[in-house]
Amino acid sequence: MTRRREEGKSRGNLPRRPVPPRRRKPKPKPILRIVGLTALLGGALLVVGLGVVVGMAMAITKQLPDVSQVYAPPCEATRIYASNGELIASLYRENRIFVPLSQIPLHLQQAVIAVEDAGFYQHRGISLRGIARAMWRNLLAGELIEGGSTITQQLARTLFLSQERALSRKIAEILLALEIERRLTKEEILERYLNQVYFGQGAYGVEMAARIYFGKSVGQLTLAESAMLAGLIRAPSLYSPYENFQLAKRRQIIVLDRMVESGYITPEEAEKAKQEPVRLVERANAGLIGIRAPYFVSYILPQLLERYGEDGVYCGGLQVYTTLDVRMQAVAEKAVRLGIDEAKRANLRITQGALVAIDPRTGAIRAMIGGYDFRKSQFNRAWQARRQPGSAFKPFIYVTALANGIPPTRIIVDEPLSLEIPGVREKWEPQNYDLKFRGPVTLRQAVEQSINIPAIKILSELGPQQVIAYAHRMGIKSPLPPVLSLALGTAEVTPLEMASAFGVLAANGIRAEPFAIIRVEDRQGRVLEESIPRREVALKREVAYLMTDILKGVIQRGTGRAAEIGRPAAGKTGTTDDYRNAWFVGYTPQLVASVWVGNDDNTPMRRVVGGTVPARIWAMFMKEALAGTSPEDWPVPEGIVEATVCGSSGLLATGACPNPKKELFIKGTEPTEYDTRFPGTLLASPPVRTAPPGETTSPTPPREESNPPQVSPSGNRPSSQGTSAVSLSIDMPTDGERVRSPFLIQGRATPGSTVSLQIYAEGGVVSVRSVERLLRVGSDGKFQYEYRPMVRIPGIRYVITVSLTRADGKVLSQTVSVVEG
Repeated sequence: MTRRREEGKSRGNLPRRPVPPRRRKPKPKPILRIVGLTALLGGALLVVGLGVVVGMAMAITKQLPDVSQVYAPPCEATRIYASNGELIASLYRENRIFVPLSQIPLHLQQAVIAVEDAGFYQHRGISLRGIARAMWRNLLAGELIEGGSTITQQLARTLFLSQERALSRKIAEILLALEIERRLTKEEILERYLNQVYFGQGAYGVEMAARIYFGKSVGQLTLAESAMLAGLIRAPSLYSPYENFQLAKRRQIIVLDRMVESGYITPEEAEKAKQEPVRLVERANAGLIGIRAPYFVSYILPQLLERYGEDGVYCGGLQVYTTLDVRMQAVAEKAVRLGIDEAKRANLRITQGALVAIDPRTGAIRAMIGGYDFRKSQFNRAWQARRQPGSAFKPFIYVTALANGIPPTRIIVDEPLSLEIPGVREKWEPQNYDLKFRGPVTLRQAVEQSINIPAIKILSELGPQQVIAYAHRMGIKSPLPPVLSLALGTAEVTPLEMASAFGVLAANGIRAEPFAIIRVEDRQGRVLEESIPRREVALKREVAYLMTDILKGVIQRGTGRAAEIGRPAAGKTGTTDDYRNAWFVGYTPQLVASVWVGNDDNTPMRRVVGGTVPARIWAMFMKEALAGTSPEDWPVPEGIVEATVCGSSGLLATGACPNPKKELFIKGTEPTEYDTRFPGTLLASPPVRTAPPGETTSPTPPREESNPPQVSPSGNRPSSQGTSAVSLSIDMPTDGERVRSPFLIQGRATPGSTVSLQIYAEGGVVSVRSVERLLRVGSDGKFQYEYRPMVRIPGIRYVITVSLTRADGKVLSQTVSVVEG
């Protein structure tokens, strides 16, 4: 050890070897450092990103919508149809008609798959290749421009999500797509997708798209048309053939080429489709499919919303069948526009009008025009606007008078009136339209010439409350104040109310509640509601007939001569103070229509009265609306009698009467005394029942003035057969039988005789005579009649009575009762 130290010491004294300089480690190049850092950072970010994505996915999963909604039927438009089955409107949030996959052409299915998701049948809801492609393109663009969505993802987005471009939405879309694929088959997914996807022009789903672009059902599409539709899905507005047909054509070619690549069609089929001309229908946004009768649709819409709610109406796929007659609606629109246009050219200061037409036999609304132009004003004046009817209200007063036994020959003095009104200081001094007074006039003349004073006097005599009761019974629903000015039509009503109320007169006293919806079905065709005409007796048949006969004179001789239409018709004009409202309400046995013209701001027109513009509009409409139908007149009820009276007194006329005239009366109200102011030969025969068409009456010889004439008991011609030869029976149907309309009524009676047939329809407490006919018995002793009710109502009872008057005056009758099956 000592030796080693010594050696060390001796070595320590020796000179040292130079130590070579330490070699420095070379510095890394900058590019390698960047790559390394990037890899490190990328790995970290990937881990963090995956964590974020997983975290977002877990958070989003808790907020996903209920995927079971995928089983719910898609939102589908409600379709409204006219009485002949024509589509007049669609109500929707998304205009769609659902069709099953079996009705969608295979080439359309394949075209959509080829261009939107070629791997549809291979993936499980998402395509990793598609997502990777989309990520790469988004990276290059520096923003989110493509989603790489499969058809299943697109369906998930359409059903449950918004169109927002965000990572959270994309994650939710993927999760929903996976769940949809777990629940549905590929065919179910494709069916829902093809019925949900938007094609532009307001068309959702392939069926609506086929109709909008090509005017046909989806099942009728060609390969070329299918390819063009499939090309729209990516960007409907960009590839719209209406906006840029060449671009749409290029897109179609891309679709066909993709179909060839996918093996769906051959190159030859693709080339043929490319050369095929594509014919588009005239451009029309589905949202404006006119509403072809917008005022009518706006009338029924509140009813539908009240019954089925907004979701039911705009999303429920209801099928609504209505009473609208599309031809009458077009005629009504034309008449109103032409009438107002002519008035504008004449500077009559008219800007608006309304027309309502109803079938008085059922209450079915056939046409409704609520204004001059729906695009400028959606306010429906046909049922929403209450306006003073003026003299058009007078028939309610005179109906009440006739029902109270006042005859049309009642003499009323047209003279100045000064009436005290309770609570009003000044006396009321009403005037006639022309500021003239005519002296004594008959009730009939007062109606025909629309004279105010007689109407006020009759209203005062009857009492306003009684008149109001009759007006309400006939169909006026607006409040009516019990004041004498009611005679001048100062209470406000709607055109629909007036048409409905006058319809009672047109239907021989039967009131039919107006209705516009016949039937509503759900999307499966199940009937949700079905309307049955609601009819009830409002007036005695004789009262309605006599009022109609008086109102015929308004058109023939009175203020409504501009409403002449060349067939039996009745009506009434109406004008209010300062010409703010003008009306004409008129009817035939088949149709009743109410016309109003005026201004929304209630400014006066330029001397427009009911007998001018409204009457001309009414006549224009009725002539065309009834074109092709045979003229009808009202049958005369048994309780109507006719007598020759002296016009100046209303009493039975003598030969010396200066103005004899035929007049009708309700039996029991006819005059029984002669006008003794003109002594001479008796001219008038006693009142006799007016014969219905095809029936004759037997006049009774004139009687002495001291023995007032009586109404003849029957208008039937006495049979020439002996009493013992008369027979009568009903062979079919039998009493108590269940029948299905139409059905045949057959019977036997004396050959060559005439039998009277009456059929009453009874439902609940209402009994309505629906048929009254005279039937000629054949030489074989048989008669028959086919009964066709206007509306078939199961469960209603028909009481059928056939009667025959024997030569001795006795009446034979047979009655059977049957039930509609």
